[in-house]
Amino acid sequence: MKNITIRDILRVTDGTPVFLAASEEAGDEEDIRESCLSREVKDISIDSRKIEPGDLFVPLLGENVDPNKFIPNVFPYAAASLTDWETDRIYPDPEQKAAAVLRGDLLIRVENTQTALEKIGAYIRTQYEPTVVGVTGSVGKTTTRRMIATALGSDRVVYETPGNLNSKIGIPITTSRMLDVPSEVAVLEMGIDRIGEMDIEYSIVRPEIAVVTMIGVSHIEYLGSKEGIRTEKLKIAGPDTVLFLNKDDPMLAELKEYSGAKEIWYYGISSEADYHAEDLTLGNDGYAFTFVHGDLRVPVALPVLGRHNVRNAVVALAICDYLGLDVKKAAEALGSFSGLRQLVNRRGDGAVIINDAYNASPDSMKAALEVLTDFQTEGRRIAVLGDMFELGPEEERFHREVGEQFAAYEVDQLVTVGPLACALAREAVKARPGMEWLSFTDIEKAAEYLKENVTSGDTVIFKASHGMHFEKLSEDVLDNF
Repeated sequence: MKNITIRDILRVTDGTPVFLAASEEAGDEEDIRESCLSREVKDISIDSRKIEPGDLFVPLLGENVDPNKFIPNVFPYAAASLTDWETDRIYPDPEQKAAAVLRGDLLIRVENTQTALEKIGAYIRTQYEPTVVGVTGSVGKTTTRRMIATALGSDRVVYETPGNLNSKIGIPITTSRMLDVPSEVAVLEMGIDRIGEMDIEYSIVRPEIAVVTMIGVSHIEYLGSKEGIRTEKLKIAGPDTVLFLNKDDPMLAELKEYSGAKEIWYYGISSEADYHAEDLTLGNDGYAFTFVHGDLRVPVALPVLGRHNVRNAVVALAICDYLGLDVKKAAEALGSFSGLRQLVNRRGDGAVIINDAYNASPDSMKAALEVLTDFQTEGRRIAVLGDMFELGPEEERFHREVGEQFAAYEVDQLVTVGPLACALAREAVKARPGMEWLSFTDIEKAAEYLKENVTSGDTVIFKASHGMHFEKLSEDVLDNF
């Protein structure tokens, strides 16, 4: 948070400073006040256990605890702490309060700490002059964001979302750090799971360029319907935003006349897209294709699996072209891109495990099955699937719908864990007669089976929601590789 002082924080948040100096030992109150207001804030921390010198502590109300009660623990390291508690509630013990006075603890009382955090993030974003690219969608946000950053990085210094700071909490922290290291373009990931969150995130990020990857049913439990999800996701664009939409998604393909953005460009594999891929060829290490826009044709070798990743690469190159960068250099940069989610492990006898177990939704599960289908293998194609969560009251129907599409996928054996995955499998065996199906109640039994039965040349892919702990299942099987 370069050149940001406590005085700036007070002004931006409409906060009230609480100076605990109330004794002669603390010194002259006016001197203390000026010293406190001039303190520089180095960073924002929302975890009292991870305070670094100069941090601003922002206690955000959680499901089980209110971290305001940990404020005394952040001093003397913190520059200050926001709070929506009264002072006597924070320091109920007179001796504790006296110690705070001597230390020079500084509290900034605000009406709501989350809202104050958002105001800080929005303020620092206004100080950032280069172009900001925002990325959202039900599936593929992180990989798309990383591909865009990689492509832009061939010619520009890029700032991008660190880690998984892509929520209404993470985004203002992300923008608060935009000025710390000089950059020439920023790529920020914007995720939502509640109605109204994108309004808040857009007010902070205000992207000049925005990407919507796909409209699926992730978080439909809270967002109501696919139409509702689309409405919320499209709020990433304002009247001054150039919007890139996935032409291969029927929910987005019909929006050419959408009036909520300055311009709309379509990308995808479909030749109807403004920016698209042609001449796709598949190897076991990824795709080769030609990036096409008008008369522009650029060869691309993408070392990651999945046709959905071809789309991600296309939009990355499309943004480079829109910004006037050298698309050939950007394509070369994508040639060294490393996938975030899918890890491919090969055994000496030709057996392969594709670990795509990080999380799952119906769309990402279909993408995983597509990867398995496209993968060249000498043995069986084995799909290990688990339950998908946060799909609302119609969760079983969404699982069945994935199963109903199994005729489109080359799967020799289906291994499921969980009751919802069983509902998927019952439809899958109808759609794909002759496919073997095995069901397990827990990942330990599934691991035992797979360790004993994955044979030479087999290819196995893992996919389930994070709560199914499939990362442990895949690691257990890998230990036997």
